Amino acid sequence: MTVIKLAANGISGIALAVLAACSSTQQSTNNTTLQPISTQTGTQTMPVMNHSVGVFSAPQRPIQAANQIIYDYQRLDSTLAAVKNGDDNAAMQFLATQSDSAMGESVRNEWLKSLGRRGQSGLFAQEYARVHPDGRHQETRCYAHLFGVENNAQFVNDLLEETGKLPAGCNTLLQARASSLNPSRAWRRVRGLLSSGQSTDAANLAAALGSPLNSGSGYGTQENMLRSVISQDAQKSPDAAAARLQAMAGKLNSEQVGYAWGVLGLAHAKNQNFSTALSYYHLADRKQLNTEQFEWYARSALRSQNWQALDNIIASMPAKLQNDPTWLYWRARSLAALGNNGQARSLYQKAAQSGRNFYAVLSTEELGQRINTRNNVGDATQANVQQLSRDGAINRALTLFTNAQQSGNSRMRRQAQNEWRYAVRGMNETTLLTAAQLAYNHQFYDMAIYSADRTDHALNFNLRYLMPYRDLVVSYSQQHGVDPAWVYGLIRQESRFVIGAQSSAGAQGLMQVMPATAREIARKIGMNSSDLYTMNGNIRMGTWYMADARRNLQNNEILATAGYNAGPGRARRWQGGNMEGAIYAETIPFNETRDYVKKVMTNTVYYSSLLGGQPSLKQRMGVVPARY
Repeated sequence: MTVIKLAANGISGIALAVLAACSSTQQSTNNTTLQPISTQTGTQTMPVMNHSVGVFSAPQRPIQAANQIIYDYQRLDSTLAAVKNGDDNAAMQFLATQSDSAMGESVRNEWLKSLGRRGQSGLFAQEYARVHPDGRHQETRCYAHLFGVENNAQFVNDLLEETGKLPAGCNTLLQARASSLNPSRAWRRVRGLLSSGQSTDAANLAAALGSPLNSGSGYGTQENMLRSVISQDAQKSPDAAAARLQAMAGKLNSEQVGYAWGVLGLAHAKNQNFSTALSYYHLADRKQLNTEQFEWYARSALRSQNWQALDNIIASMPAKLQNDPTWLYWRARSLAALGNNGQARSLYQKAAQSGRNFYAVLSTEELGQRINTRNNVGDATQANVQQLSRDGAINRALTLFTNAQQSGNSRMRRQAQNEWRYAVRGMNETTLLTAAQLAYNHQFYDMAIYSADRTDHALNFNLRYLMPYRDLVVSYSQQHGVDPAWVYGLIRQESRFVIGAQSSAGAQGLMQVMPATAREIARKIGMNSSDLYTMNGNIRMGTWYMADARRNLQNNEILATAGYNAGPGRARRWQGGNMEGAIYAETIPFNETRDYVKKVMTNTVYYSSLLGGQPSLKQRMGVVPARY
């Protein structure tokens, strides 16, 4: 699409022109100018009690001319391609005008990877120091360790614990450090790579460890034998693979056998064969299990509500995994079921303090409390909002956003998001909420939510849980008999209120309706399928589809939410007997859908609270009925 170029003006003049254009074009659906969101959800604002939120402090990064920003954006892709091919001059020329930006950071990271591949350690060290620690890519850090610029043992150990694919530079680092790695964990990574189809990386690491896979003897040969049991093809028939494992068990060591049972247990668990999965997992060596395998071990026990086994499994997880809110909550539930209410309460309290996630909310309710959507801070002042808008990094994001909106350039809009994230990095909570208000004022809704979501102590729920297009959402929700809070919860997760959002699969708009689904809906309710691409039509189609999904899935919101994301057939397939909604959600085999359902339903209870409805997540999750 054509990108609008802005004429060269003075730096401050063009910035003011761009901001003025934003302000004049960003209006609500009833054509009234957007005002600061009121933080008053009750009779008064609850005071924030934590002093770590900080006072407002706007960065003072220099503003660039808008035409320079647009020009640099237009040459970003070609620069990245050149830099990946080893063109140092392309990197230096780009960074001459975009050193302190998300665009510059992406170019510098790619340059550093290129320098790393070519062994240019001196220039690497010089440029590495110019990247903010939070902006350094994993592979960039791997090269830093190779060159001795960094020496973080925990970082290397975390790489070793990863049993799946890593960037090339990180594989090179592990191979270079092979003699100093923990041999047991290194061979665990080899078999993990074999089980995830990364045969070349597995062979390279095995060779670096001194026992090639094709050597004819030693560890490498034993690991190679496991291919017939743990390869991706073997995992498609886990019972046949299990028979082969039992036949060759005498030729393998306990770690190799123990890892293989974990792979086969996972295969059964993700196929919803939970009883068989548990029996295989019980034969596994728990020290060999990776995070995914451990979590599905726990889910297999959870699905059968075997509380004793669930408690035992979670207790044996690595500490970091045990302290994830998911497993804090389910271990508390298992302990409560076993009569240990005191320890359960302690774990509920810990999970409840982890934020506003699904399990934090459920844990809060187990403690006899409810979510609170009263804000504890006031509105950002207009003076502070205006001052923040004059920061160069913020201005860059808004310049790209405005041009993207005017030109319909979705890729430019994504870069505007990147620039916004870069701009707010490191801001204290007071300044983050000011940024959220500024983004809201420009209808940059996704970044308003992003900014407001990053606060832990200063809380503005009206910015976290925006409700734009309210007349349309409420009207069509009522027309189709669905709760507006559920609709808002879904839109927030689907599109973050980006009207022109388009997924990689082709889903469109606020409610991410597929064109084929839109044609079917249009035929059924007398619409034009092209209405999908309008705000009004997208919301009408989406709310109808939510109601239809619920109607066809036993009038259950949880099944309908899963079906909206993964299709109704899969949502039905994942049912069993009557079960708690939270158990159904946690045992969905698709990572995206499992995360989606939990986030949509958590969003829903927050929106329900703001709209004066039912704020109980446990009640909302209810019971998923047996499949019929």
